[in-house]
Amino acid sequence: MSSTRKQQHESETVKYAQFAEDGELTTVEKLVAKAEMYDVLMRYCQGVDRSDPNLVASVYWEDGYDDHGAMFQGPGWEFAHFFAGTPDQKKPAGAMHVIGNHFVEFEGPDVAFSEASYLTLGHSLIDEKTASLFTFCGRYLDRFERRNGEWRTAHRICLHEWNRTEEFEPQPDYPGAFAKQFLQGTGKGDDVLYNRQWLMEKGSRPGALPHDEANPRLFPGSTISQELQKDGKPNTW
Repeated sequence: MSSTRKQQHESETVKYAQFAEDGELTTVEKLVAKAEMYDVLMRYCQGVDRSDPNLVASVYWEDGYDDHGAMFQGPGWEFAHFFAGTPDQKKPAGAMHVIGNHFVEFEGPDVAFSEASYLTLGHSLIDEKTASLFTFCGRYLDRFERRNGEWRTAHRICLHEWNRTEEFEPQPDYPGAFAKQFLQGTGKGDDVLYNRQWLMEKGSRPGALPHDEANPRLFPGSTISQELQKDGKPNTW
């Protein structure tokens, strides 16, 4: 590296590593802060989808406030228990929250305003002949505050943009033979998310088949399974 390029590089490093004179965050610090705020949003979605009120409550400061319109207006911790249920609930996961665009504006080093678009997909069985698919889109408008080095929501207003509900006749053997081969996601407790020890050892989860590298279990319709049958080898699925 030439001396000129080296000096330029060192100058830019100092520029992005220090606080600005007016106390605002540098570019690098803003990127780190935005990543931390995005993690807070992810924690909220995971907590709601897994019916984990303690995880949802961790998104808000102790004095944090949530405004979900006519549904709820009050302390964030109270909203968490109202919306996500109780910690010992074990119910099938009926919704999936997805975060889209995320825009952040800083008001100094410890306050930021965040706009995050969200998409909620929900599925439920109304009765034996009717199922419902629910799509809900909106935005989370948050005032984030950094206290003791941690970013959390101090005030949230949840906005609705549009929604759609479709009713249809479910297949007779819902969720169907293909889907039944998968592990079913559940609420807090039974879900794999809360039993990470099952990820530490092959075949350790309840109901898992004994692990055998030489004889993997194969889906009967897979190409590999069909090739094994042609060769006269047993289908180990």
